[in-house]
Amino acid sequence: MLRKALLMSVALFVLAAVAAFGDGMLIPGRPMHIIADEPYFTVKYHHVKCDIQDQVATTYVDQVFVNESGREMEATYIFPLPAGAVVQKFTLHADGKEIQANLLGKDEAQKIYEDIVRRRKDPALLTYAGEGMYQAKIYPIPPKGERRIELRYTELLSYDSGLIGYVYPLSPEKLSHRPIESVVFVADIHSQQPVGSVYSPSHDVSVSKLTDKHVRVSYEEKDTLPDRDVLLYYNVAQDPVGLSVITFKETGKDGFYLLLAAPTVEQEPGEVVPKNIVFVLDTSGSMSGEKIEQAKDALTFCVNSLNPQDRFDIVAFSDSVKEFAGKLVPADAARVKEARDFINSFDARGGTDIDTALREALQRRLAKQVNYICFLTDGEATVGEIDNEQIIKNVAEHAQKIEGTTRLFVFGVGYSVNTNLLDKLAQGNGGLTTYVRPTEDIEVKVSSFFAKIARPLLTDLALGYGSVATYDTFPGELPDLFHGSQLEVFGRYKQASAGSTTLTLSGSTRQGSKSFELACDFPEARGGTEYIATLWGARKIGYLLDQIRLHGESKELVDEIVKLSMEYGILTEYTAFLANEDRAITATEARDRAGKAMEDSFQVVAGAGATSRAQNAQVMQQQKAVNATNTYLDAEGNLQRIANIQNVAQRGYVQRADRWEDTRYQPDQKIAMQIKAYSEAYFQLSRNFPQLNSQMAVGEKLLVILNNQVIEIGDEGETKLTDEQLKSLTTSAPGGQAKQPANPLVRLIAALAAVFGLA
Repeated sequence: MLRKALLMSVALFVLAAVAAFGDGMLIPGRPMHIIADEPYFTVKYHHVKCDIQDQVATTYVDQVFVNESGREMEATYIFPLPAGAVVQKFTLHADGKEIQANLLGKDEAQKIYEDIVRRRKDPALLTYAGEGMYQAKIYPIPPKGERRIELRYTELLSYDSGLIGYVYPLSPEKLSHRPIESVVFVADIHSQQPVGSVYSPSHDVSVSKLTDKHVRVSYEEKDTLPDRDVLLYYNVAQDPVGLSVITFKETGKDGFYLLLAAPTVEQEPGEVVPKNIVFVLDTSGSMSGEKIEQAKDALTFCVNSLNPQDRFDIVAFSDSVKEFAGKLVPADAARVKEARDFINSFDARGGTDIDTALREALQRRLAKQVNYICFLTDGEATVGEIDNEQIIKNVAEHAQKIEGTTRLFVFGVGYSVNTNLLDKLAQGNGGLTTYVRPTEDIEVKVSSFFAKIARPLLTDLALGYGSVATYDTFPGELPDLFHGSQLEVFGRYKQASAGSTTLTLSGSTRQGSKSFELACDFPEARGGTEYIATLWGARKIGYLLDQIRLHGESKELVDEIVKLSMEYGILTEYTAFLANEDRAITATEARDRAGKAMEDSFQVVAGAGATSRAQNAQVMQQQKAVNATNTYLDAEGNLQRIANIQNVAQRGYVQRADRWEDTRYQPDQKIAMQIKAYSEAYFQLSRNFPQLNSQMAVGEKLLVILNNQVIEIGDEGETKLTDEQLKSLTTSAPGGQAKQPANPLVRLIAALAAVFGLA
């Protein structure tokens, strides 16, 4: 498995006892005249550029620190370095002076990390224990003065079965007392072979494929409190679809996986699969005014974007149906011009006959070909068949009459649409629903969607996992693979079937059926990318919410949502109370409250609130990055963020008063051990169980679960642990993980191996 390729730095804002991180760490040294509780250093900006040539990454860091105090200060700049990294440049912009920096080994760095944690009451540095350190003394820094630091280093990134990983850590947001004005991360990936899939499970990054061999990844925020590492994976395409797999595995449990596939950019014209598409547009009276004009512009964009080999038709409907051609016709220049004239003739009047319009569109489908319907409406059926369940049944019956598939993509405009009807139509026919709120532009939404599906490359996809048994796979039905798109499949795999296997992705191309294979490993040992488990949890919760919303509540589904929310710290509008209470909540109480909230809200299927709920479930099912979890749209469409919860090492931590608690903790669980924060016992825990370091970094006071045993870290407790006490923590509580070796040195080696996926 991939190891962490890069543990980069962070910038420190320090109050008398509070620090915050950016890139490097600026630790206040001996001040000229220290004043209690006066802020020391803040970060003005933090910019990172990374240039990756094949596997060699050169990272350039540019940041400005500000001495916020009214006194001249001295400070130490420290920068955690990954093994094998070579520092090429360290420049301090301070009156033309050149500052000397020293490279420290892991042992010396470990002592410095622990010393800073003790003195500053700041556990965040535990995350970097075990790394080397670059250190420089900076003096003087005048009052209200700035110091700009530039750093450049190079390292060789790890490579495994075509997959390459890069990590850039950003600061835990809880440590910052002031947002950073500007955070910018840009990585340019250059490869001698085509770059296939590019994925960040940590952040919602922008990915631009400039050519097959040059990809740019960027992430930017203003006035932000960075709270997690930027983690980036990409693969070197070994076939036209660039298959790759990322996994995560805990000891003694089933594993998680993320399968990625992305076609190369420079496709031959003959590789694009011809498509048949019918545009179905609601022209009823409620679409009058700006809505019909935007819809006409969107439809014009779509027909102008058709490929010459495509065939299409247009069905406009109100209380009757008006057809462009009455059949599928080639998308040649003459037909496209006629279609534009047809679109310009639309006006909005009459009722809404959804059933007849969709039945007409389905009659255009052709067997064994790629068929799409793009359906846009702003209201419920008022003419013809008006029973929503019967409309769904009619569409299903017509869809079964012809061999092959028709994917139905639905656009719901405004708040008058029935969200259950539209979602069932889309999901029952292999498509998606896109909601356009009154404040949003129809043309932008529709044209953006059509640009993504304009060039199908592989349709009717199927996945084979060889000897590995998988389950809980999302999405359940695979979408088609388009030019410029990326397939992302999350799932679980059985521990008993773990091992080497051959993945097979098959589908239809213009030349006929085709299969692509990838030899890969679904490991049995602990290791991998922890974020994968959290993102899988988000997607499953989104799927379960949709099942309840569309088909009705069941105790089993609600129980599973609550269980996943508590296990991974992924909260929804129905489980937000788990973080809002000042006490831990029992599973039974959580289930009852969540079930009641769902029952009340899902009874309403139209309006702003129903649209928000549909969008929330959809967003969770498409969750790409951990930093997007624990947000949702309220009834008015405003984005709400649940702030007092963190996702750490695929665990959820919720803040109650001044203590952070593992969301799996239940009130009836006994505390196995109390440990005083920053005591020798505290650091013994860190050294002997380094897999806990990222969780201990959550806060000074917390309840952490180790081998099913609850450990309380706070103001009181053990100050030094005996060998017997350490041994007791290596053994799982009933139903927990396997017993670990008793010898402290063996335990330490085993724990380190487990953390880096080498167990």
